[in-house]
Amino acid sequence: METELLKLSTKWQGDFVFEASGQGGHVLKMDAHKGVGHEQGMLPMQALLGSLAGCVGMDVIMILRSKMGKVRSIEIVTEGEKRKAPPKEFLAVTVTFLVEGDIEKDKVLHAIQVSGEKYCPVAHSLKAEVRYQLVLNGQPAGA
Repeated sequence: METELLKLSTKWQGDFVFEASGQGGHVLKMDAHKGVGHEQGMLPMQALLGSLAGCVGMDVIMILRSKMGKVRSIEIVTEGEKRKAPPKEFLAVTVTFLVEGDIEKDKVLHAIQVSGEKYCPVAHSLKAEVRYQLVLNGQPAGA
């Protein structure tokens, strides 16, 4: 299996605020919920839902590219049902496409299905193995 490395740097900004920056210099600001943080950015779990929506949305646009002249708008609403006890992971995620335009239902449904089953790496990454490492004061300090 061939692999490719995608890297993102996330830096602590103080309190509970983190900023993630990727290639091209784009920034995503995250903070904890009110009462813990100061709501200066998205919750990390919201960012994950947004990443899923963006990924599936881009796939759908790509698949329907030749028919996009008939689409007036697309809104993608993602809802994640989280466990109440730690680690509070998503148990289920619903992705709802609100599409306006003169386009066949079957074409849109097919594009959504193909994205979720085959193309969207974010959807598939929700099942990925996660490994943690520590570098303390510039020295590798274990996994």
